[in-house]
Amino acid sequence: MAFQPPTHGVILHIEEIQADPRGKSGETVRVLGKLLSYDPHHSLAQIEHASKTLTIDTTLLGDFPYRVKSLLQFIGVLEDWRPPVQHKLQTTPTKHAGNGHVILQAKIMRNVDGLDLTLYDKALQIRRQFEEERARVEF
Repeated sequence: MAFQPPTHGVILHIEEIQADPRGKSGETVRVLGKLLSYDPHHSLAQIEHASKTLTIDTTLLGDFPYRVKSLLQFIGVLEDWRPPVQHKLQTTPTKHAGNGHVILQAKIMRNVDGLDLTLYDKALQIRRQFEEERARVEF
């Protein structure tokens, strides 16, 4: 079997993940949000964007230099997850149709404080239109 390089992170908003969390499990995604809280004992972060929240597992990131209210972007794989009995997150992780939750297993993190979110959303919309048009033209 030939080596399969990891796929790029599809840019998604948290609300798009919440709309179909079970269907997104296993996908590599790129997501951004403001850091609400961090539980260093379980390596779990909670981010928020547009009033929607997502739990991030930061285990693979090593030391996580966190600052609450920072705007962060993560690339990682969405996975089914059962939260630890006691965790110190402010909100409940995103639930899906089963008894579990969905979590982002982060592989890359970067601070994007100062990013113009309105311009970011506009650029994302244009990019998606381009990708849609390109997919129709390709054979």
